[in-house]
Amino acid sequence: MLPHLHPRQRRIGIAVGALAVLVLLLLSHSFGRAVPTNNYRPLITTDAIASGCYPLPGNARLDLPYQVRWDGDVETEQGERRILRGQYDLVDLDEAVERLVASFTAVGFAPDPADHSAPPSDDSLTLSKGAERVTITVTELPGTSAETLVRGTFVLDLPVAEPARPDDPVCADPKSTKRWGDR
Repeated sequence: MLPHLHPRQRRIGIAVGALAVLVLLLLSHSFGRAVPTNNYRPLITTDAIASGCYPLPGNARLDLPYQVRWDGDVETEQGERRILRGQYDLVDLDEAVERLVASFTAVGFAPDPADHSAPPSDDSLTLSKGAERVTITVTELPGTSAETLVRGTFVLDLPVAEPARPDDPVCADPKSTKRWGDR
């Protein structure tokens, strides 16, 4: 235990302690603080389809609320194809299918009469326009309701698209194009 202090010594001790705390507070900005970058929230990038960097066949525009999650070219049994994966919002499965199909039929695609590979209950539909083929696969997320924002996913199997503006920095940014791998 501390020996009994006189009141004057106690006041001096409190004053010295308060002064030490005040000095530490005044100098604390220079002790181990991170350098601010002013990058607290990244800028929202251009929509992967609306940017026009990698247009959809026929310059189709998707007429439903969506987010593109991934867009890239892959090697398939039919050769190189573009696979675009996304999520649809605020609409149910039937409306999502209807709107996705309408987006492509608006630019001249029609159900492919040669596509007999899938039974009617399959969640894929193939559309064609000349030699171009688009396959739309839509999947509803389980447990969604009218209050759920993201209701399901879609996959578009498309012809490979060349960049419309290869020198545009937006078209080289994977955050904007959702093209994460090398082409």
